[in-house]
Amino acid sequence: MIKLAEKQLNHQYWQLEGDLTRDSDLSYIPDAPCKDSCQVDVSLEDVGRIDTAGLAYLIKLKLQLADSNIQIKFIHGGKNLHKLAKLYGVQTLLGLSE
Repeated sequence: MIKLAEKQLNHQYWQLEGDLTRDSDLSYIPDAPCKDSCQVDVSLEDVGRIDTAGLAYLIKLKLQLADSNIQIKFIHGGKNLHKLAKLYGVQTLLGLSE
């Protein structure tokens, strides 16, 4: 589940919670948070488990909101996310450092 944690002028903070696995409901994509371009930091600190379905969800979220000129930055991703992203070569796409 994604929820709005904090909102500033053209910057929002979202919190993603729960597991991001093939057994999770990964169909929810939030509406664009602003009409013009803005930045959204998505904290993954409260994400439990993540698998390739969860990784695909994060990519879908980033690309779909990018179509609305929304820049997403994933923060507090954890070791498992970084390992998966590196394994599948999507660190740059997700904006994760090596």
